Amino acid sequence: MKRKGYDEGQLLDLVKNGAVREAKASRHGERWAFYFRLGGPGSNWLAVRSQREQVRTWASLDTLARFADAVGIRLFAVEQ
Repeated sequence: MKRKGYDEGQLLDLVKNGAVREAKASRHGERWAFYFRLGGPGSNWLAVRSQREQVRTWASLDTLARFADAVGIRLFAVEQ
Protein backbone atom coordinates (compact mmCIF):
# COMPACT_ATOMS: atom_id res chain seq x y z
CA MET A 1 0.00 0.00 0.00
CA LYS A 2 1.39 3.39 -0.98
CA ARG A 3 1.48 6.13 1.61
CA LYS A 4 -0.53 9.22 0.66
CA GLY A 5 0.51 11.53 3.48
CA TYR A 6 2.03 12.15 6.87
CA ASP A 7 0.72 13.86 9.98
CA GLU A 8 2.37 16.94 11.47
CA GLY A 9 4.52 14.99 13.96
CA GLN A 10 5.83 12.66 11.29
CA LEU A 11 6.62 15.61 9.01
CA LEU A 12 8.56 17.28 11.83
CA ASP A 13 10.69 14.13 12.23
CA LEU A 14 11.29 13.93 8.47
CA VAL A 15 12.42 17.57 8.33
CA LYS A 16 14.74 17.11 11.33
CA ASN A 17 16.34 14.12 9.61
CA GLY A 18 16.79 16.01 6.32
CA ALA A 19 14.47 13.71 4.36
CA VAL A 20 12.20 16.41 2.88
CA ARG A 21 13.59 17.46 -0.51
CA GLU A 22 10.91 19.80 -1.86
CA ALA A 23 7.66 21.37 -0.62
CA LYS A 24 4.71 23.26 -2.07
CA ALA A 25 1.47 24.93 -1.08
CA SER A 26 -1.49 24.34 -3.35
CA ARG A 27 -5.12 25.41 -3.47
CA HIS A 28 -7.53 22.84 -2.06
CA GLY A 29 -10.93 24.36 -2.79
CA GLU A 30 -11.06 27.71 -0.98
CA ARG A 31 -8.29 26.68 1.42
CA TRP A 32 -4.59 25.79 1.16
CA ALA A 33 -2.91 22.38 1.45
CA PHE A 34 0.77 21.54 1.99
CA TYR A 35 2.62 18.84 0.03
CA PHE A 36 6.21 17.62 0.08
CA ARG A 37 8.55 15.13 -1.60
CA LEU A 38 11.01 12.80 0.03
CA GLY A 39 12.84 11.93 -3.19
CA GLY A 40 13.79 13.62 -6.42
CA PRO A 41 11.60 15.17 -9.13
CA GLY A 42 10.10 11.82 -10.11
CA SER A 43 8.80 11.01 -6.63
CA ASN A 44 5.20 11.48 -5.55
CA TRP A 45 3.93 14.51 -3.67
CA LEU A 46 2.76 13.60 -0.18
CA ALA A 47 0.13 15.57 1.73
CA VAL A 48 0.19 16.72 5.32
CA ARG A 49 -2.78 14.95 6.89
CA SER A 50 -5.00 15.71 9.83
CA GLN A 51 -6.53 13.17 12.17
CA ARG A 52 -9.94 13.54 10.54
CA GLU A 53 -9.08 14.35 6.93
CA GLN A 54 -6.83 12.91 4.22
CA VAL A 55 -5.47 16.40 3.53
CA ARG A 56 -4.97 19.03 6.22
CA THR A 57 -5.93 22.51 5.03
CA TRP A 58 -5.27 26.06 6.18
CA ALA A 59 -7.59 29.04 5.76
CA SER A 60 -4.85 31.33 4.45
CA LEU A 61 -1.43 31.14 2.91
CA ASP A 62 -0.08 33.15 5.86
CA THR A 63 -1.16 30.51 8.38
CA LEU A 64 0.28 27.76 6.20
CA ALA A 65 3.59 29.67 6.00
CA ARG A 66 3.68 29.90 9.83
CA PHE A 67 3.11 26.13 10.00
CA ALA A 68 5.92 25.46 7.52
CA ASP A 69 8.28 27.73 9.48
CA ALA A 70 7.36 25.98 12.75
CA VAL A 71 8.28 22.54 11.35
CA GLY A 72 11.52 23.85 9.85
CA ILE A 73 10.64 24.29 6.17
CA ARG A 74 11.96 27.68 5.08
CA LEU A 75 11.27 27.49 1.35
CA PHE A 76 8.30 26.16 -0.61
CA ALA A 77 6.62 26.79 -3.94
CA VAL A 78 3.08 28.16 -4.22
CA GLU A 79 0.61 26.86 -6.83
CA GLN A 80 -2.76 28.41 -7.57
